Amino acid sequence: MDEVVRLAHGSGGQLTHALVREVFLPHFQNPALAAMDDSAVLQLAASRIAFTTDSYVVQPIFFPGGDIGRLAISGTINDLSAHGARPVPLTA
Repeated sequence: MDEVVRLAHGSGGQLTHALVREVFLPHFQNPALAAMDDSAVLQLAASRIAFTTDSYVVQPIFFPGGDIGRLAISGTINDLSAHGARPVPLTA
């Protein structure tokens, strides 16, 4: 594992998964994180919720056709939709 987090770790690809698997999983072991999905599905009393928070690293933060904020919200909503969840609140 790299000693430095690089811009490429935020791509959502192999480096992102390696970072989560090698750095976070050993310290925060739980079934929701161990699934390595884009969203955690949690059982809270009689309700199930899907929770996700995303971060993006792009340069520049404003680019033709969008910006980092629009990218982050779209990506987060996509992750929830993939689990059949309906987005309600957003985290920051």
